[in-house]
Amino acid sequence: MNDKKSYFLLWLFAWFFVIPQVGLAQNTGKAKTPALGVADGWQYRVAEKDLPGIDNLVLDANDMLYATQELPGGAGKVIRFDHGVRKTVVSGLDRSDGLLLRGKFLYITEEVNDGRVIEFDLTTKKQRVLATLNHPEGVELLPDGDLVVAEDNMNGHLRRVSRKEGQMAEIILGGLNRPEGLAVTADGAIIIAETATGRVLSYKNGAIDVVLDDLDEPDQVEFAPDGALWITEDVHSGRLLRLKDGQLETILSGLKSPQGMAFGKDGTVWLAERGHQRILAINSKKASP
Repeated sequence: MNDKKSYFLLWLFAWFFVIPQVGLAQNTGKAKTPALGVADGWQYRVAEKDLPGIDNLVLDANDMLYATQELPGGAGKVIRFDHGVRKTVVSGLDRSDGLLLRGKFLYITEEVNDGRVIEFDLTTKKQRVLATLNHPEGVELLPDGDLVVAEDNMNGHLRRVSRKEGQMAEIILGGLNRPEGLAVTADGAIIIAETATGRVLSYKNGAIDVVLDDLDEPDQVEFAPDGALWITEDVHSGRLLRLKDGQLETILSGLKSPQGMAFGKDGTVWLAERGHQRILAINSKKASP
């Protein structure tokens, strides 16, 4: 066999067998999660990981954290983090999404067609269905004690859901373009993350005001104890935003589908980052626990 033919056969062997195996070996390792952009004066750490479908968060009076896992087909659940141990509180849910805690009651929404709005008693472990809606997501408490629930659709609604037996869910506001997260002010204004338009809206007494626009799929909104409004953007490279005294600040950037938030007594901001299946603990460096 002459040298040219030998070289050609060696080149073919390397091209089809050696090079692909080298590439395969390089790609079998677990990819590292990229570092996030962090605003000056802030820091974060990974508090919990390996949480598929992690979505919304609440804290109880003892700063114990609860979370929904938005998993389909009855695999959805609410979990509690009890001194480092994960405990299932509610199971058998279908894409459990929205989460609210008031007193001894958890309120949970299932983001599906004919999704349930559920009241779960943490003391008795009993639950009841308050309403069945079309893709219910955000859930908050109104000043009069009723719930307000967002239906996440292209022609979405806000609905009033009574906690009394036998009451129909009535429409508060229609014509919204994928309303998702909700927050309610002390004077009864409803803050709405309108995901498809990139806006955060305020609704009160029949009037709608634009709080923020030009956002990238705002998902959840939540008021911190200091009155600041926090917002997440549910995109591949999303941001955690803080609005205070008219100034909008990016606290974290480069997040993968950030979802719900909760605020601890020590100043910790808890954030569900669904794309990386984890919960982050975020602190101001001036008020680190």
